[in-house]
Amino acid sequence: MEPQAKVFLGKAATAVSPSCPKATLDIKENIKNRNWTIQNFGYGPLNPDHPDPGFWQKKAEMWNSDLEAVQSSLCGNCAAFDQSDKILDCIVEGINEKEAADPWDVQELSNLGYCQLFKFKCAAARTCDAWLYGGPIQN
Repeated sequence: MEPQAKVFLGKAATAVSPSCPKATLDIKENIKNRNWTIQNFGYGPLNPDHPDPGFWQKKAEMWNSDLEAVQSSLCGNCAAFDQSDKILDCIVEGINEKEAADPWDVQELSNLGYCQLFKFKCAAARTCDAWLYGGPIQN
């Protein structure tokens, strides 16, 4: 039986690499990809704990929706938000800190995952214009 991706799209999905995505280990690569996503796909808001009505209003207008709906569409429930064990291990490895803070505490406090669309470490409480229903990816 053909994989569904090939049946529907006429393309085969690429195999998952056993190595960590570059942006999980390389902070410069991560910031480059994150900043590109901010500029091109409205990744944000800067501080999810601080209300930013302008940010959310733009999203509501773009989606032709209301504030409550767009504020519930977050990276943490996006189908491209990867919080599989492998990815979380890569993120923690990339934090590369052992003395000032426990890397697992950093990951847990920020609730990080990896955006499979834009290739950067992503905070669950944020969103972007490319939000996809159905996530996160776990194991």
